[in-house]
Amino acid sequence: MTVLVAYASRAGATRGVAERIAARMRDNGLDVHLDPLLGRERVDRFQAVVLGSPIYSGRWEQEAVDFVRRNAPALAGHAVWTFSVGWPGHGRRGPADATNLAEVHATVPPRDHRFFLGALDASDLRLLQRLTFRLRGGQSGDFRDWAAVDAWTDEIARQLTASSSPR
Repeated sequence: MTVLVAYASRAGATRGVAERIAARMRDNGLDVHLDPLLGRERVDRFQAVVLGSPIYSGRWEQEAVDFVRRNAPALAGHAVWTFSVGWPGHGRRGPADATNLAEVHATVPPRDHRFFLGALDASDLRLLQRLTFRLRGGQSGDFRDWAAVDAWTDEIARQLTASSSPR
């Protein structure tokens, strides 16, 4: 079973989650290709796709949305999973959804979607972004829950290996 783990990432937190997913899938015996969304991916050669994006200003990154639009025909009938990465704010565990995620899921319905907390160092932000981040209650740090990422990845691997094993 060949799996594409594709992702958009600005500051590296989503890339880190995608790398962890790809490594864990390899540990589960799957053939995995890890690819940042640069517009050159060929999805038709994969049997499954795991797609991730950070959430900024309540939205999935445009390159992730464009990936789904561009590859919708090739993704039809594929096993697809999606994940979002964001930061904790306003006392919540994370947004229920990115505003444009409904379009992504309507175009390519996933088997499952997960939200994972991310990592951010506010000192890496430009001044206005840093002020907005702090005004919204943002906290610097690495909040990624690797056990949750691993458990979700193991479940995906179980589904893929069960569907590809002889009956």
